[in-house]
Parts: sequence; structure tokens; C-alpha cells
Amino acid sequence: MRRKTKLVIQGYPGSFHDEVARNYFGQNRVEIIPAKSFTQLAQILKEDHTVHYGIMAIENSIAGSILQNYKILRENKFWISGEEYLRINHQLLALPGQTLADLHTVESHPMAIYQCEEYFNDLRHISLIESVDTALSAKKIFDHQLKGCGAIGSKHAGEIYNLEVLASDIETSKVNYTRFVIVSRQAQYNSLGNANKASIYLRVPHSHGSLLKVLQHITNFEINISKLQSFPVLGEINTYYFHLDLEFEDISQYENCLDEIRKVSSGLEELGVYKKAIIHDHQPV
Repeated sequence: MRRKTKLVIQGYPGSFHDEVARNYFGQNRVEIIPAKSFTQLAQILKEDHTVHYGIMAIENSIAGSILQNYKILRENKFWISGEEYLRINHQLLALPGQTLADLHTVESHPMAIYQCEEYFNDLRHISLIESVDTALSAKKIFDHQLKGCGAIGSKHAGEIYNLEVLASDIETSKVNYTRFVIVSRQAQYNSLGNANKASIYLRVPHSHGSLLKVLQHITNFEINISKLQSFPVLGEINTYYFHLDLEFEDISQYENCLDEIRKVSSGLEELGVYKKAIIHDHQPV
């Protein structure tokens, strides 16, 4: 029998991280360790060498970048070995037999609440309460049989914890995707032949046109920048490092570009070289 891949995720069974883990590695091929926070996830991945990978949300099409997780990636020197996009559908869940009129509180992760706030504008009798995880909020209702309480979560969470869907797809925008990265403790270069995307971070001298020189090299090699994010360098003034996601057709194209970028940067590190995820169900609006 094939050994299961051991993963640490932020969240619990029925969470969106859980769904991504099973989509990426296979429904019955994973052993999942839940973490209450991304900080705890990083600690587990660093210290428990029986864990193969971690899965972290990195950005959302509504809420934008999850800046904390870029910092976690860089400071822990985790390696991005893959990515996955998930269409986020939020359901309003409650115990069987409950109605909207019965609810006085709805609990979920702050990101889920943010993505569904518009739905609750006309439901003034309901208070929104932040929690550490969407699925954990659903589990709490089931474990304690909490009447009058709802949770925002996935359809799968409702099935796991025997909750009814009171309202479907309550997210404000129907173009709601989260990008997740699959990370490991050490760099993995064993599948570069299929790679067409890379994540790097770099520093450039604090001088006129220094970043432009980097961007010009990337343009010259016909590489697409799908992400450019700046961060201040701790303890320094007017000094920044930049996270870049680069998309290319051939690995040699990227490697040659990297050689040129190093010449005009004051520091550069690779965060991962991997295969770009395809968004299969995206419908342009």
C-alpha cells in the first residue's frame, strides 16, 4: 500500500485548506495535521520531520495578499513546491431545523466574514463573531448542539458536522478564488523539467532606477511577472525587499534571467520553482 503524505494545514477537517490538500495529493492519500494558526503551522513543519508538507493560503481575489504568510515563507526559508487555486463558496450552516430568524450569532474565520459581509447587511439581528477557522466554527455548533448559532463554511464542512445549509453561496463576489502554496522544509529540484513558475525575493540598492534594471532583465527574457509585492526591511529606513512570482515557458529561460538579475540586486533568494496551477472553473465576468 502506498504510504500517505503527511501534511500540516491551517484549519480542521472540512476547511478550505483540507479541501486543497485532498485535491492536490488525492482524497485518500493524505494524513492531515490541523494547526490553529499559520504560525503554528510553520512551527510544526520546522520541528516535526515526519511531516512532508504544509499548505498555506497566500492570496485571495477579494481580500488580496495575506502578508503574514509571505513573511513566514521568507523567515522560515520554506520552499514552494506547488500551488493550487480554489473557488471559494461560502455556505451559512446551522443545526437541522434552524431558520434564519432563529440565528442570533454567526461565527467564522475573519476572512470568510469579510467575504460575506454584504449578505448580512439586512440581517441586523445577527452578530458576526470571528474565530480561528471556518470548519472549527461548524464543529463547535455540532459538538455543543448550539441552537441560535450559525457558521460560515464549506458545503463539505456541513456534511462532516451534520449541519444544514440555510443559504448557499453567500460570498459577495462570485469571482472568489484563493491561491494556496504547498511548502516544504527544503528545496526540491527534482521536477524542474515541468516547472513554469518561480517565486523569488530580492533586495536592490536604494538608488535611482535599481528596481527598473531588474524589471528590464525580466522583460528581456520574455518572462511574465504575476506578482510583485514590496516589504520594508526590519530595522532599516527606506529599504525594501520584493517578492516576485515569475512565469516562463522553459526552465533555462528563467535560470538565465536569474543570472542577470543577481548582477543588479543586492541579495536574491529562490522561494520555489514549480508548475503553475490551472484555474479550471473560472468563468470571466
